[in-house]
Amino acid sequence: MTTEERVDRLPKGPHDLTRAQVEASQRQRILDAVLDVVGSHGYASTTVAHITSSAGVSRTTFYEQFASKQAAFLAAYDHFGQQFLEAMIGADGASPADVLMNAADNLSNLGRSRPLACRAFLLEIHAVGEEGLQHRDTIMRLAEKRFQRVSTWLREFDSSLPTPPALVGRGVVAASWELAAQAVRTPGDTSTETREALAYIWLLGLTGRPAPRYLPS
Repeated sequence: MTTEERVDRLPKGPHDLTRAQVEASQRQRILDAVLDVVGSHGYASTTVAHITSSAGVSRTTFYEQFASKQAAFLAAYDHFGQQFLEAMIGADGASPADVLMNAADNLSNLGRSRPLACRAFLLEIHAVGEEGLQHRDTIMRLAEKRFQRVSTWLREFDSSLPTPPALVGRGVVAASWELAAQAVRTPGDTSTETREALAYIWLLGLTGRPAPRYLPS
């Protein structure tokens, strides 16, 4: 899906949109475009001209919103990271297994609907250097907090489960990131395998074992 298909361009000619609405539309188009362009060309090869062309905005408009290509990419990274986390946090279900399988489904669907953005988010952030890794760490720590909340909820569901050792949440999140990155890099559709592996790893980290009663029949 292209940037133009995701975000409506501003109407041509006179309109009744406020300046704030115009700027918000332009900013969102830039955020979407920078991820798609970086996912397609790679961070190092992406130029501001690539981004403005994809977003349908002028160079002046770009620099009114962002100081540099890096600033735009990191803002887009953080914005997309919240969507990535919402794919996990927004899942529900009748059982822990259902919740985790639905969360894995949500992530797989995000990968199918925004493949270039996922490539930029999971792979190209490394090309930014130390500042990029700091943004990556921030998003991963938020995912780690999500693991802790799920762990607490799961023990309300089954009080016999032991509390996971320290850093298990961090390990599960890191493994999830790597699985998602490999899915982006692997030719063909591996969404089913990735979905099952993500749910399995989270169950294993949360319970110490993927007990049959937690797995979908």
